[in-house]
Amino acid sequence: MLTNILKRAGTDAFKYFPVRLVPALTSLITVPLFTRLIAREDYGNFSLISSAISLIAVIVTQWVNGSIVRFYWTYEKEGRADDYVATSIWSVTGALVTAALVCGAVVMLVGKSISPGLMHLIPIGLASLAVNYLSDSLLQILRAANKSTGYAILSVAKTLVGTAFSVWFVAGPRLGAWGILAGVVLGNLIVTPFGLWMTSKQGSLSPAHVRKDVLGQFASYGLPLVPAAMSSWALVLADRYVIGALRGASEVGLYSTAYTLGDKIMNLIIMPLMITMGPVMVMTFEKNGQELAQQVQTQFTRYYAMVTFPIIAGMSAVTYQFFQVFVGPSYREAYAVLPIVMVGVMGYGLVQIAANGVALHKRSTIIMTNTVAAAAINVASNLYFVPKFGYIAAAFNTVLAYFVLLGLTWHRSKPYMAWQLPWKNLARITFSSALMGFLVWFGFHRLTGTVWVLIAEVASGIVLYALALVLFRELEPAERDFFKDLTAKAVAKLRPRRP
Repeated sequence: MLTNILKRAGTDAFKYFPVRLVPALTSLITVPLFTRLIAREDYGNFSLISSAISLIAVIVTQWVNGSIVRFYWTYEKEGRADDYVATSIWSVTGALVTAALVCGAVVMLVGKSISPGLMHLIPIGLASLAVNYLSDSLLQILRAANKSTGYAILSVAKTLVGTAFSVWFVAGPRLGAWGILAGVVLGNLIVTPFGLWMTSKQGSLSPAHVRKDVLGQFASYGLPLVPAAMSSWALVLADRYVIGALRGASEVGLYSTAYTLGDKIMNLIIMPLMITMGPVMVMTFEKNGQELAQQVQTQFTRYYAMVTFPIIAGMSAVTYQFFQVFVGPSYREAYAVLPIVMVGVMGYGLVQIAANGVALHKRSTIIMTNTVAAAAINVASNLYFVPKFGYIAAAFNTVLAYFVLLGLTWHRSKPYMAWQLPWKNLARITFSSALMGFLVWFGFHRLTGTVWVLIAEVASGIVLYALALVLFRELEPAERDFFKDLTAKAVAKLRPRRP
């Protein structure tokens, strides 16, 4: 049964892969363009307003989104999918519209105290709050139902359409950071009706099916997740405000560029696993019990290490060359932030794996207190070190906070579902990754960064890492067979059909 669950999870993860591949690839197009056409201060203001909008969205929607993933299978078993879907959608819609109106009123009252650069972006930022985050909740419903194909189609569509409009607004009318936000809003307006249609297949969209008992269960489980989500926001994004207040918007632009690239590259690998893991763990726990869920958690840990360790090692070897190719000259000094950020993102993913025990047992308060503690450490560290060392300190502080959070989560999950780490596997994966990274660095570090040099480095890294895994016998026979079958199916779909 474990093998079948993991095979299904692996298949779903590959379906989710385009969901992260597309944003990563579009970033490799947009970052070179934006860092050449948008001033560092304007890009810094864009980062600040985007971070503020994401915080507001976390406050008003996280209690619903967290419940969406946790309770799909509960209401599916009870035959109440209509109540579940309708309550989810209308709760999110009401919360977002109310938040946008309230924030708009507050801005009108205190507008004189806000810098002109930020004030220019606030109206389109509030529009993005109302529009963009509704489509994110639709994605969560598809994810909870294990509808990986629908999730991938909707997510890729909103990314491509939004990015296309953003690029046009920036490169054509030269609207700067405002154009990035406007493009994403327009893209979401176009794609959201299709998302509602997909979601309607899981349950009714009619407000007549909104139920107080469902809303109450969502609130009971989800509200403790809001402080946790706010603290997660602080872990990821509060450093922009510390840098902006103490070092200026220009340094925010530098830091945000490197952080965004590191985050996109890592999430290309991490998110397909994370998106798959949550519903699979809930489904396994509900249908088969804790023992099997614990085994699935251990295997997810191994797979996670297998894909994240080598990408950090490889990118650490080629960071400066990567920035020479993909970042405008005035932003390249931030190249050292990239691998540090990637380690932090990896730590965040490990936290998600470790937290399965408390999440499955609905101990959301533990998640909240752990995250609040880590966020407090992060903010305090930034306030102390950023004035002295600049934005590079913020990157190190993020890593520190995530690993503090990881330790707390691991320790406090033990009474509910102990996280069993595959230590021998982790040792072999670590050595294979380090060996690959060193060989890539040794072979290419004297070369100037070009697209062709990067392609050669990536290809060499993949081959070297695969050989190291085989040499150290890390790949199991069933896994080799799975990849062979998956490759054969992909090739078969690409072959033209005979008439």
